[in-house]
Amino acid sequence: MTASTERAPTQVVNAMSIDVEDYYHAHALESFYTRDGWPALERRVRRNTAVILDLLDEHETRATFFTLGSVAIEAPDLVREIVQRGHELASHGLEHYRASEQTPAAFLADVTTAKRALEDAAGVEVHGYRAASFSIGFRNWWAFDALEEAGYSYSSSLSAGHRDGAGLDVGSGPFRPGSGRLVEYPITTGRFFGRHVPTGGGFFRLLPRSFFHHSLRRLNARGKPAIFYLHPWEFDPDQPRAAVGVAARFRHHVNIPGVPRKFCDILKAFRWAPMVEAFGEPADVKPGRRQDAAPLADAAE
Repeated sequence: MTASTERAPTQVVNAMSIDVEDYYHAHALESFYTRDGWPALERRVRRNTAVILDLLDEHETRATFFTLGSVAIEAPDLVREIVQRGHELASHGLEHYRASEQTPAAFLADVTTAKRALEDAAGVEVHGYRAASFSIGFRNWWAFDALEEAGYSYSSSLSAGHRDGAGLDVGSGPFRPGSGRLVEYPITTGRFFGRHVPTGGGFFRLLPRSFFHHSLRRLNARGKPAIFYLHPWEFDPDQPRAAVGVAARFRHHVNIPGVPRKFCDILKAFRWAPMVEAFGEPADVKPGRRQDAAPLADAAE
């Protein structure tokens, strides 16, 4: 095996996650795919999620699928298949609204409805949540209390590499963000020319695979699991092309044809499992590890 595909010597199990949404949900394209036009658009999420499910089966890997409630309503068969194939089902909210752009009441209604839709479709209890575009941060820390009220036991919604999480200390691993039992698992970031870069999404398509392998190996060498994420539309080179600006078009489409191979490389090189298997039950996080927003600390360095 090459250096890029050789399995890491550590026995640390990392968390593989998929944010199940369609191409038109991507915020980079929101100026073109407005919400009132969504009902008329082609649905491609079934096909693209099936590609991921097959690749995960091929590599004997299970993951957490953070799925939109609207996908569960429109495609309950897809949600059931995710569960039947051994993966964890979790919530990505109802219709991909940024949590930072919702009122507390609207957010609570959103995450409650999404949880119910997923559970009704799949017949399993949903424990986890991930905010669209990692949109929980300093300004809406109250969202964690709403998630606990809605019945979630964990979240994976903070990222120092995204707009709403800029400046947050997310380098200390799982913690309790409030006074209750809900646990937050911040997304892993590495450093690229001084910038915190999330391990997944558009940066996974843009940057060389060596960056991600190096970042994950350094974190695993300290005995800590990483969290990786991708979207089904990132496996779809034939998706419709939106008439958006050059920057948004680049951000959304860059290097999509190479994603399946790059994804398989990282599946081979590291050990992966759903969120709860990688980190243990949320209840196992000690209450003494609660923390508030704090100055930024490095994560995968």
